[in-house]
Amino acid sequence: MELIKELQKQDTANSSDDYRMLKSVKAGKYKMSVQGSTGHYCSPRYTLPVEDYDRMELALFNKKGWLHITRSSVLKAFPRYNELLERADGVNSAAPVFGYVPVDLLNDLYVYLDGA
Repeated sequence: MELIKELQKQDTANSSDDYRMLKSVKAGKYKMSVQGSTGHYCSPRYTLPVEDYDRMELALFNKKGWLHITRSSVLKAFPRYNELLERADGVNSAAPVFGYVPVDLLNDLYVYLDGA
């Protein structure tokens, strides 16, 4: 999967620290913060090598800051928009986070945004 390959390039991708912060990944005009550790909404909820997760936490950003799923025409056109929306925590908050997002959905979003 393209997204996992990008995450694996980071120095902390195989870290076993309890709370790990991966750097955001560029996807076209956007940035995806994809996280997995004991302190994130991921499965399994341990700090593991990035390829060992089934589900991970997500936050999206554009050049202005947080990208809001209900306000973005680009995200609304994403073929799996409804699946992503189901994972949103605080859809209308100033800082929407997506918890327990399946890795295949994250990868599809990465590929989609990279071409948007």
